[in-house]
Amino acid sequence: MKRRAPKPMFSLSPVLFRDSPIGGRGVFARRRFEPGEVIIAYAPRQRKVRADSPEAAAASATRLTLLSGDRVIIPDPQVPGGWLCNHSCNPNATLYASGEGRIQCLRPIAPGQEVTIFYGWVSQNEPERDPCRCGVLGCRGFINFDVSDADVAHVEVVDGGDGPVAVMDNVLRDRFSAYGEFLRSIGQEQVKEAIASTLIKMKQACR
Repeated sequence: MKRRAPKPMFSLSPVLFRDSPIGGRGVFARRRFEPGEVIIAYAPRQRKVRADSPEAAAASATRLTLLSGDRVIIPDPQVPGGWLCNHSCNPNATLYASGEGRIQCLRPIAPGQEVTIFYGWVSQNEPERDPCRCGVLGCRGFINFDVSDADVAHVEVVDGGDGPVAVMDNVLRDRFSAYGEFLRSIGQEQVKEAIASTLIKMKQACR
């Protein structure tokens, strides 16, 4: 009896996971994506735990967790997903934390191009914590934006009705204005909320 020739296998995945020139493994488009398209789930296999749980605090050390409402999404590292996207100072995609988490296209992505997002990490008194290797024109040099104790001296925390609000003086406003313009230019203005939250926490800790 003749043996049948094996049928060619084709992947239906719209992305490929492979080594990246930026670092580690990255996510690469297998087809063209247009702005607004969902590219991939952040974590195809995941666990959700309460944000105030010890498990969430322990998992945050991996920097792969994602806050979604009052829950933290913890990806299964055995299953590749959007959590493998590398950072870029000029990203072509963005991360949405709502629901299960997803990576969504910001500008046209061609087949073979790496899918990148803006991490928006905010650090405290660690200005050179996360060197950036994205290599784009205008790279900031570091992924993180650092808030220092010196910055906190230039902010007052007032009651805004719905919660505390950070009020900056002119010195601090000038320091943050350039970064705010940068965030606006890449459509990542939500990072300013993380900066304000960090300033409030640090100021309250000084009391």
